[in-house]
Order: sequence, then C-alpha cells, then structure tokens
Amino acid sequence: MKKSLLVVALGSVFALSSAQAASVTLSGSFFDVTYDDALTGLFGTPTLVDNTLSWTPSGSPGFSAASYGEGIKVTNSTFAVTVTAKDNYLINGASLWESGDYFYFGDGSGVSATGQLRGRGMDMAGSPIATTSIVAGSFTPNALFDFSTTDWTATALVTLDESSKSATFIIQNILAAYNPPNSFPTAAFIEKKNIDLAISVVPEADTYLMMLAGLGMIGLMAKRRMS
Repeated sequence: MKKSLLVVALGSVFALSSAQAASVTLSGSFFDVTYDDALTGLFGTPTLVDNTLSWTPSGSPGFSAASYGEGIKVTNSTFAVTVTAKDNYLINGASLWESGDYFYFGDGSGVSATGQLRGRGMDMAGSPIATTSIVAGSFTPNALFDFSTTDWTATALVTLDESSKSATFIIQNILAAYNPPNSFPTAAFIEKKNIDLAISVVPEADTYLMMLAGLGMIGLMAKRRMS
C-alpha cells in the first residue's frame, strides 16, 4: 500500500513539473520563435512583432542591481530562443538593443550593464558560435543625495557564419552596482526596462533568383512598352 502511494505521489510530482515547464512558440511573418516558459528568468514573457522579439521586465525589484554601501551587487539572467525561418527564408543574424535607467553618487560608486549575445546556426552539427559583447554607453554620476534617474542604452550584433534555416540565440545580461563596503553617503542603482532582439532574415537562393527573374521580366516589359 505504501509503495502504491509513493508511486502515485511521484507521478503527481512529475506531472506537475511537466505542466509547469512548457515550450512556447510565437509565430511571425518570416520565422517562428520557440522558448521554454519555465526559463524566462528576469526577462519575463516576450512578445513578437514583425521581426523583433521584445521584453519589458517589470515588478519589484525587477531586473535591477542596487548597492548602498554594500560593496558590489550583481544581477544576471540569461534567455535562450530557437528561431526557425518560414518557407523561402533563412536566418543570418540578430541585433540587440536594450535600455533602462540608473543613478549613483559617492566616492567609489558606479554601475555597469554588460553581457553577451550569442548565435549559432542549427542546420549543420558543429556550426561555429558567433559571440559579441553587449556594449553600453557611458554612465554619469549624480550629485550627492540626488536620486533622480538617467536613461542608458546598450547594443550588440551577431552575424552567423552561414545563413541557416534554424538558429539559436542566447542573451546573457549582467547588471552591477557598486560602492565601498560600509561607506556613507554612497548609493548605486541600475535597472533594465526594455530588451529588443531583431532577427535578420534573407531570401533563400532559389527565392532570390526568382525575385531577380521577376524584376528582369518587369524591366523587359517596360522596355517593350517604351519601344
């Protein structure tokens, strides 16, 4: 009897885990995006409009890092997606744009926003991974006890070694706020509020040739009409 109850209990746990972790697919004009909704982390749930996947992290403390005389405080999160091109198209890269706000003041205080954007074509095993750093603009300190926020932006771009029918892209984000331990008056805060990943697509070779042939026919017809 006890064994039967244990089997039922374990079955319930596995069923619950399966229900909580599910693959989600978003369908766009040129490609489909698939991700695991149990692994969204601090990014939250994305939306897909045209060729851009967007996140708007929210909540409290949200996607942020803060230190008030507490040394270095770091927050990080990673989001992975698989992108599959629709008929007649290929994936050849992605560009990232991020934004948020920050403030910091006091000697030795500061903030940073960094990370990596990685891309890899899935058509062939062992395809090279394209990696680039996320680069943010400069950060300017506030006057003492000035808690007003300033906007910041960061960008990154990866190009696949070869255009691919299916590709994975991974965004690794790191936010840091720092000041000397037990220092006063010091404060540092940074938050990420918007993330846009634009997927770059190109026509397949056959489609491209058909487009060129079509343009050639249009040009020929126009020339005949002029004649």
